[in-house]
Amino acid sequence: MKQIQETKFRLSSLTVYREAAKDPVIRHLISLLSERFNDVYEAAEKYAEFYSLLAGSESGGDLTEYLYHIALYSDNIFTRRAARGELSALSENIYSAAARDLETLWYGAAITSEDIKDNLSSAYPSYGDMVANLPNYDNLPPAHLKNWGEDIKFFAEFARLHGYGVYAQYRSFLLAAGRDGQISLDPVQNPDGIRLRDLKGYERERKIVIDNTLSLLEGTKANNILLYGDRGTGKSSTVKAVLNEFVDKGLRLIEVSKDHLTYLAPLIELLEKNPLKFIVFTDDLSFTENDSNYTAMKAVLDGSTLKLPDNVVIYATSNRRHMVKETFSGREGDEVHLADTLDEAASLSDRFGITVTFLSPNRKKFNEIVLLLAKDKGLSVPEEKLLEEANIWAMRKANFSPRCAKQFIDHVYSLASRGENFDWVSLHTSQTKNN
Repeated sequence: MKQIQETKFRLSSLTVYREAAKDPVIRHLISLLSERFNDVYEAAEKYAEFYSLLAGSESGGDLTEYLYHIALYSDNIFTRRAARGELSALSENIYSAAARDLETLWYGAAITSEDIKDNLSSAYPSYGDMVANLPNYDNLPPAHLKNWGEDIKFFAEFARLHGYGVYAQYRSFLLAAGRDGQISLDPVQNPDGIRLRDLKGYERERKIVIDNTLSLLEGTKANNILLYGDRGTGKSSTVKAVLNEFVDKGLRLIEVSKDHLTYLAPLIELLEKNPLKFIVFTDDLSFTENDSNYTAMKAVLDGSTLKLPDNVVIYATSNRRHMVKETFSGREGDEVHLADTLDEAASLSDRFGITVTFLSPNRKKFNEIVLLLAKDKGLSVPEEKLLEEANIWAMRKANFSPRCAKQFIDHVYSLASRGENFDWVSLHTSQTKNN
């Protein structure tokens, strides 16, 4: 019982990791280590709530795994300083408090189902058999755990390499803004896992993006990039693949919709002090005349109102070279210096340090992409027939793009993987229906 009471006291008195004490699983655990219930039914209900929360978490019902996750990913003064390589500036008292908190979480991870049920049985001896039948959760006994407080240098190194809090858990985020204008970053739970090896062709274009991203990661001056070109050529896929390639080097991506470009300034201020490197990504960018979002993007790229910090770059994709939709009526206005206005409308793309152009491939390049994708999938379809049908597929779509090639190969692969002896007539019939 002494261990139970000590663990309850320590969990209740977390300091540097204070946010962990507010975690619902830990709050229920603290409650279960107490005997202050009105009756055994209330105690059973509390255990059921605790068990349900634990079983529904990503730990899969393992208390050790759950608390270890908290120890790794907490956002506090210790993990932030560790991420920035500034532990030497942290006072000895705070460092010691962080070590004590990590040890406390380790203590909590060692509490077994039997410990809790024994504690409840002692409080309600008449219901001992019923309490004993409560389900057990998983965890590792203390003999299998290294004291996390004594291993504090490992947690500091983890923060240095992977960041802290939500930035250590996820690789990409969506910028959101509330009605009050406050911004937040929503983690992307299931990001696109595409890798550079999955993309075919455009090696020269992708190398430019890769080299610039490496400059960002290495702390040398990196440029903002506009990826311009035809639809389906892999512009946004290139950005996502670069993220996946270098996520272990501290790269993260924030996707910003066009409607949220006016929040770029507070976003950059939020990211500036973070030790990780960020791509602020806007996909399919285009503007209408007198668009306030255009002004916000231009201000950031110009650096006139807010200088981009060294850990942030802006990557944008667009099917329009100049990104501003112009009209003939706009060209016929009565403005004295109309040429200046038209030049201003076309100037945003010039403010990107690098423009990478992705043009639709010719027929020969399209065929090469088809064959490379088929090889990746392990398709054993005769090459001549495969290319003949791929070209028919593309002509029906009027689009000989890498995206079209991938759609064709994915469809062929899905049929082949089901063991179907498909015929090409049914393949094109299916495509026509889908269109």
